[in-house]
Amino acid sequence: MTELPTIGLTTVAAGFLGGLGLFLLGMTLMTDGLKLAGGKALEHILGIWTRTRTRALASGMAVTALVQSSSAVTVATIGFANAGLLTLGQAVWVIFGSNVGTTMTGWLVALVGLDFRIEAFALPAIGVGAVMYLFFRGTRLKHLGLALAGFGLLFLGIDVLKNAFEGFAHTMDMGALVRPGVQGVVIMVVLGALLTVLMQSSSASMAMALTAAMSGAVPLEAAAAAVIGANLGTTVKALLMVIGATANARRVAVAHVIFNGLTALVALLILPWFLGFIGWLWGSTGEAPAPAILLALFHTGFNLLGVALMIPVAPVMIRWLQGRFGSAEEDAARPRYLDAGSAGVPDLGLRALILEIDRMGDMTHRMAREALAEQAPAAESLAAQQRVVERLVEAIGDFAARVSRGHLPEQISEGVTEALRVARYHRDVATLAHDIAALRMLRERHALPAIAEQRRQWQALAIRALDLARLEPDDPRRETVAEAVARVESEYARLKQALLREGTSGALPIPEMERQLRIISMARRLVTQADKARRYRDHLAGFGGKTEGPREAA
Repeated sequence: MTELPTIGLTTVAAGFLGGLGLFLLGMTLMTDGLKLAGGKALEHILGIWTRTRTRALASGMAVTALVQSSSAVTVATIGFANAGLLTLGQAVWVIFGSNVGTTMTGWLVALVGLDFRIEAFALPAIGVGAVMYLFFRGTRLKHLGLALAGFGLLFLGIDVLKNAFEGFAHTMDMGALVRPGVQGVVIMVVLGALLTVLMQSSSASMAMALTAAMSGAVPLEAAAAAVIGANLGTTVKALLMVIGATANARRVAVAHVIFNGLTALVALLILPWFLGFIGWLWGSTGEAPAPAILLALFHTGFNLLGVALMIPVAPVMIRWLQGRFGSAEEDAARPRYLDAGSAGVPDLGLRALILEIDRMGDMTHRMAREALAEQAPAAESLAAQQRVVERLVEAIGDFAARVSRGHLPEQISEGVTEALRVARYHRDVATLAHDIAALRMLRERHALPAIAEQRRQWQALAIRALDLARLEPDDPRRETVAEAVARVESEYARLKQALLREGTSGALPIPEMERQLRIISMARRLVTQADKARRYRDHLAGFGGKTEGPREAA
């Protein structure tokens, strides 16, 4: 056996830690760049390419075959899922397709012997991405540069990880590890998976197995087992990528593991017969198949078999995964009252809409109080709540569209319209609360005690008006809401005048004056939008919209 090269443990550890750091940093930058630059346009493009599971499967196959790296497609797909640009159903079929597309590497090695390295694009991608981020003024191009640089860093990390261990892999005598029977198959599966993890490349493991089979160093069945192990080894990357990722990204990674695990299990169970069938099929052409060709056929065949197995399994798996890795944000964003049965009955549909909108109103009321509280709120918390409100508004809009199908009584039709109007006012309140919180996170400088006290008193008036607007219509205190809103308006004018006076006199820095004016202007509009939501919600009672659903205390 060839003597192992002298590679210090410190060097290997440094290479592994550095490569892992670059990998995770690249994933973070790519995800952030996609979130900031993608917007509706990227979401629309991805929606077209992966609209059906057949298109998603074909996209995964084609792109992986083109770039010669299932890692690139897996990373991008989980990144898109992490950014919310791909649904779970779309992402899993792209992943399934990438497993079939990666078999092209075996065909290249077997038929041509070429060695493509996608890592060669890493440094140019980092350079171009950095230039775009630093020098482009357009927001979308700037953030696309960030995503491109992250993509390059990610593959640079993979290259560093591979270089840290390739000295071991190149000198490993696979033939010495071959054992007869089940024990030998298990050893080769573990070896194939281990090499893929160490070198961060299933393509490299596949090439080693093909070379070993062609040279006669290992039997064909042992090489096929190593190929199965290489497929399993790719799942480690997917699991590394979802450290700190969203629940949807973790679901995609688990789907990747399930697909590769199920495919590997079935391939192992039928390994001798499958190889025999492929050999017989190729042999019917009149010539004996070369071991490398046979392995390439085997690799493609068992991945296609895995896709076929997933056709009935995937819907069940997706439903199961959607119930796992749940977050508090997802639970809050899940409608409680909107169901398909209610949508088919106009009266019930309108009642369900109002109950869901009332729940959202309670949520936005809490956001408004938090934004105007004496202690500056956490912008991250309100950002998460705003995302929940946006998802609820989308669900309410979809449900209203289902209720409105067909001929509706005029009263119900007008009620649905009014309900949507109330939902939009609540969304405005949530957006304003988030924006106020973001401005209040900036620490005050040169704060004047008199102005600070006047502002606190005005915020207390605004909170009181918000609380009155959320009381039940039959509550006697509700009659004073109009008076409370009017007082917020009048005191707003006085506070604005005081801020302008102190700013122009030099007692208050102009930037701080501008910040305070923006905060109170948004807070004033927040109260106005909440009051409009209250008035239109009261109006819904005339359309049969009086409900007795649960309401959270103000």
